[in-house]
Amino acid sequence: MTYEWPLYFCLFLALWSAIIGGVFSAFSEFIMSALLKTETAGAIEAMQHINRDVIRTQFVAGILSIALFSLLFTVYSIAVFEGAALVTLILAPLVYLPSVFLMTIFGNIPMNNRLEGLDHRSELARAYWKEYGVQWTRFNHYRSLGSVLTAGLYIIAALTLVSSGQV
Repeated sequence: MTYEWPLYFCLFLALWSAIIGGVFSAFSEFIMSALLKTETAGAIEAMQHINRDVIRTQFVAGILSIALFSLLFTVYSIAVFEGAALVTLILAPLVYLPSVFLMTIFGNIPMNNRLEGLDHRSELARAYWKEYGVQWTRFNHYRSLGSVLTAGLYIIAALTLVSSGQV
């Protein structure tokens, strides 16, 4: 008897990863670009508000859920699947965890926390904003690429599971 839920789960993880990658990309490509062209104190204050608001969204839940679900699904996959499908199911979290999850935890969040602790009108904030804008956006590009690659790997895994008759 074949079970199709792994196929749908691959597609679910691919979709969520792609959505997250799209949000990261949009933020890097035009939101940060616009903020960096805006008057500094206003841009800093806007980013502080964005960082406070994003914590309570499905977006953050998605970032965390993909990390957890991809690890659990990999453990299951090692016991059940083989060949190219298994390889892609192992590669997906190996791409996602460092490029999205860990980059968020150890890259973007510490920068956001530092920005949050500054008065948006201060010289210290103004000086940090220049560094923040460049480095934060670089980290975000990395997260976007990691999310999109993860989505692609889950799509390849789904196709491989079907073509190999494993689902």
